[in-house]
Amino acid sequence: MQVGNEPFQQGNVNKSPRKLGCAFILLPISAVILLGLGIWYGYTSYGFYSNGIEVEGTVVRLATSHSADSGTTYSPVFSYTIDGQQYEYESVNSSDPPTNQVGDVETLLVDPTKPDKARQNSFMELWFLPCIMFPISFVMIILSIGIPFFVRRM
Repeated sequence: MQVGNEPFQQGNVNKSPRKLGCAFILLPISAVILLGLGIWYGYTSYGFYSNGIEVEGTVVRLATSHSADSGTTYSPVFSYTIDGQQYEYESVNSSDPPTNQVGDVETLLVDPTKPDKARQNSFMELWFLPCIMFPISFVMIILSIGIPFFVRRM
């Protein structure tokens, strides 16, 4: 027991895995959630890429979103026609300055069973998130396995 200003004794310190607190619980849970989201988004992107119908979409306006961190960003809203019916799709990507201008034409991939569902046929829209999520979740899983072994050896 420590009294007053006496230093801790160095010899018989019990190293407990509890010293890392929530890391043992939150890190693996976060890794699994991130991996699951990466798999889901990759799977849906693959579905669009392999089964989607390519259509030309025209940027009809730029949707704005405001954030205290990044200020105002712009995402393109595309208009496209399938079987005589017109649809609109707002890109999930936004930037400042905007990547597209009103009147730009881009290739969209449209779900043939749900023509109101579309994605821009670009790396950023289809594959960027899975390419980020998989390596990060892999590192988190390795840390989730490695940290307990490292702590036990101390």
